[in-house]
Amino acid sequence: MVAFSDLKATADNPNLVRKILEAVAFLAPETAAEIESITDTSSVLTALPAEYVPLGLVIPDGYTFGGDTNTEAVEALGYSAPVREDITSQTRTVATTLLESFKRNVLELVYGLDLSAVEQAVSGEIVFDHPARPLQKFYRLIVIGRDGSGAQEWFRGKFFPRVSLTTFPEEIWSAANPIQYPITLSTYVDDTIGTGERDFIAGLGAKAAATAMGFDQATP
Repeated sequence: MVAFSDLKATADNPNLVRKILEAVAFLAPETAAEIESITDTSSVLTALPAEYVPLGLVIPDGYTFGGDTNTEAVEALGYSAPVREDITSQTRTVATTLLESFKRNVLELVYGLDLSAVEQAVSGEIVFDHPARPLQKFYRLIVIGRDGSGAQEWFRGKFFPRVSLTTFPEEIWSAANPIQYPITLSTYVDDTIGTGERDFIAGLGAKAAATAMGFDQATP
């Protein structure tokens, strides 16, 4: 026999309940180097390649990683439920609301522009025109979140090798709220890398909890 408390102690691990206390996102051209790891052998964060430029502050709701899956069911005579169901397609999205509305890379993203040739005038003024049709530009995106501190510090990362903004956000000017851009990026599989999304769980806290998470540690 076994006591329920013993089962509960075996089944539950509060240390694996995590939050994302803060997060950062970086955007890069789709020609930039892929991200294969976010920490070094000491579980310390490594610097990102220079092509990755931060998107800046976002609203407290943070980042939402969503998606939609389409299936095709096979029904049969005499059965009330499908006898087979196949996944036919899956879409993944990344949604957030950007607050640093004057950053060049943010303006390029939300307006569908290339501002690489635009310079400040002597007065400091910046002028740019919108094309008749916005550019559909493709990027790489990485989002890294943090929880805990010290030996309990965890990092959670998501790398999307190919994303694009297909619906351009509404823009509101008012005294009540800052200018902000709610965006939803669609993700695509990068044929060279072979995936549309790569996940990272890292940091000293993750290393210490590898067995509890169900993962074996590599031999040094």
